[in-house]
Amino acid sequence: MRVDGWTAPSRTVFSYEETIIGRTAAGRAVSCRFLGDGPETVLILAGIHGSEPAGTPLVEALHVHLRDNPRPVEGRTIVLLPAANPDGISNGTRTNAQGVDLNRNFPAGNFRPRKGNGGQPLSEPESQALHDLILGRRPRRIVSIHQPLSCVDYDGPAESLARAMAAAGDLPVRKLGLQPGSLGSWAGETLGIPTITVELPAEASRLGQNELWRRYGAMLLVAIDSEGAQ
Repeated sequence: MRVDGWTAPSRTVFSYEETIIGRTAAGRAVSCRFLGDGPETVLILAGIHGSEPAGTPLVEALHVHLRDNPRPVEGRTIVLLPAANPDGISNGTRTNAQGVDLNRNFPAGNFRPRKGNGGQPLSEPESQALHDLILGRRPRRIVSIHQPLSCVDYDGPAESLARAMAAAGDLPVRKLGLQPGSLGSWAGETLGIPTITVELPAEASRLGQNELWRRYGAMLLVAIDSEGAQ
């Protein structure tokens, strides 16, 4: 079986499922991959800003690595969302097809109704899909991959995890501050889920998938295998 360039091993060592969790404003599928079926869930996503493309091949590389090295999946469910904003990725825009920044559209206490944020929380189908996924799966940790600030940010009880990931990826920890209606503000602060924002450098967009993995793959493995976020 082949799914988006990922070939399942002939002898499956963990369960695998790809599910459409929603549709974009333009009708594209928002697809998640579920690796394993253990009680601890870790969510890793990229591409919530379509103009920050390096995270998507990095998540794809993680998928390939876990195929060949499945031990981190044991006892866990790894949820991979390589393209949280398919319309933005297709258009090369930060926002979705309706001009809304999905990372300002979550129901955090600091949400601000503005044109670029949406008139109300979860006005966009993509943010609604991610919101429902998080509430349904209740991940133990969330990692969202962005660009171009070259740091590791965190929200909620995640400082020690952020520092461990930063050391593995040779990036500094930097608190960027809570952004209105962001995933970190909602999942990290409102729900109390340790939420990491990995900011890759701008030049990461020029790297191939193998080089992205060589530089930053260890960070994602730390996030999966962490015994505690605090």
